[in-house]
Amino acid sequence: MKRKTNTLILGGGFGGLAVAHTLRPLIPVEHSITLVSKSSQFVVGAAKTWVMTGERNIGAISSDLKSVIPPNVEIHHAEVQKIDVVKGEVTTSMGMLRTNFLVIALGADLNMGAVPGLAESALSFYTLEDALRLQERLNAFKEGELALLIPRTPFKCPPAPYEAAMVLHSMFKERGVREHIRISIYTTEPAPMPAAGPEMGAFIRDLLAERIIAYHPGKVTKSVDPKHKTILFESGEKVRYDLLIAIPPHESSYPVREAGLANQSGWIPVDPGTLKVATQVGAIPVYAIGDVTALPLPGRYKPESPLVLPKAGVFAASQGAVVARRIAAEILGKSPDDTFDGKGSCYIEIGGGQAVKGEGSFFNLPHPVMSKQAPSEEQFRDKQQWVMMWLKGNISS
Repeated sequence: MKRKTNTLILGGGFGGLAVAHTLRPLIPVEHSITLVSKSSQFVVGAAKTWVMTGERNIGAISSDLKSVIPPNVEIHHAEVQKIDVVKGEVTTSMGMLRTNFLVIALGADLNMGAVPGLAESALSFYTLEDALRLQERLNAFKEGELALLIPRTPFKCPPAPYEAAMVLHSMFKERGVREHIRISIYTTEPAPMPAAGPEMGAFIRDLLAERIIAYHPGKVTKSVDPKHKTILFESGEKVRYDLLIAIPPHESSYPVREAGLANQSGWIPVDPGTLKVATQVGAIPVYAIGDVTALPLPGRYKPESPLVLPKAGVFAASQGAVVARRIAAEILGKSPDDTFDGKGSCYIEIGGGQAVKGEGSFFNLPHPVMSKQAPSEEQFRDKQQWVMMWLKGNISS
């Protein structure tokens, strides 16, 4: 491709950074790369529980976005307002941008208002601001019913609610108040981390049971009553809480839905290997990666239960690297052959300075396969090093 091109990346999270870091050294500098992010900060979401418990401050799990972007990548700090894939144009709060290659890595928006009464009743740790507010409340919480609620799926970082419960168990134990606090998890899921399989689900349930954390699956939330501090489920069952921590319902951003890119699931369908948008109608190549996508898995544990790829930063990063190499091949006049392999890993903290690393192959047949090791302090240190690697911009493809 002799003419100069511009690659436009929407989103400055794991996926967007991976595209920028992988693509920049592969193409001549006259081919420009522009990254649009409404935030000037890059945050490692997997470390937000550290802010929740007060182990780390915000500065310890975030970096200035400019410091983790490679040279010769332009940053637009703006909000995406409209996406026109036919014209290859994106309207932002700072103006309109044209592109030859579009990568949508906008992640997921959080909408507590999706469940009646939830926003007025619950705290969360899914944003830095929420984690700080929750930290303040936890510091004053000495006894009572703590309910951790998962009202809707999908949500990013599937281990996070279970990790949070176990970390809170350890924190309360260290403070000498654990015996006065009852921790319960209520989830719409049939099992913990269902895409990871029954063995991983049983492993998580055993960890919860060892810590006397009650687990209630298959609970579809209807509403929350902030006045009487009760959760109402579709079954008619009510449960009371003194402190409610919720995983916010997730949805794709308005510009994605308004552009007609999302399907009935509410997310962007993509080709599993190439990450090209399945509903593309425009002339330019359009890719979507990470949490904004809906990626069905070929295998399943039960014939009647289809699975989708979990929403996690590690997948967004892997997908971003694949997309970057495919775009580079097109720019250089080569045939793109890189494909996403459905592999990824995650760390699950269990409290007490220990963690478990799970490694999964989610495109495997007849079902995804996920392996793990016994919990250890070494795996927790590995997580800490992984977080620091991203915060320093040491991102490999």
